Amino acid sequence: MRLHPAPLGLASLALTFVLAVPAAAREVKLTTTMARNFIGGAYAAVYLVDAEGKYAQTLHVFGYNTRYYSHFRNWWRATDQAGADRAAEVDGKSGASVRRGDVAELTLDLADELFDAGFVLRIDSTLYEGRDYGTDAEVPLATASAGVAVDGRGYVKSLQFDL
Repeated sequence: MRLHPAPLGLASLALTFVLAVPAAAREVKLTTTMARNFIGGAYAAVYLVDAEGKYAQTLHVFGYNTRYYSHFRNWWRATDQAGADRAAEVDGKSGASVRRGDVAELTLDLADELFDAGFVLRIDSTLYEGRDYGTDAEVPLATASAGVAVDGRGYVKSLQFDL
């Protein structure tokens, strides 16, 4: 006796197609405008936290010298609590430090499910021989927040993302 599998129904075929297609992503332009109240290069960590404020992902670090990364107070604590491998988190995501008055623009591809789900874009900043600003600026990762600049509290003058 030969068994033949039942033909796939349209629902099964559609489900198979959906599972095979990678999650959609949105291109996000992140603009960080630095204040003019400092001299030298500032370091900054740009990262995501979830609705409970728990670390989700590092998006970018301005500044190559890892000895200053512990000065990103909230990022350092959050990655520690999450058990994240900091070296892996910043691999390929770091660049030059930023100077006063600089406008740093990043283009990121973020998964659709991050939007309007309580996630927050956060930036910590520090300066060599200067003050550390944990959560210098933050903006909800919500479609309603796109295009709205939020003020920073320290070395960041403003933070904004556009879709």
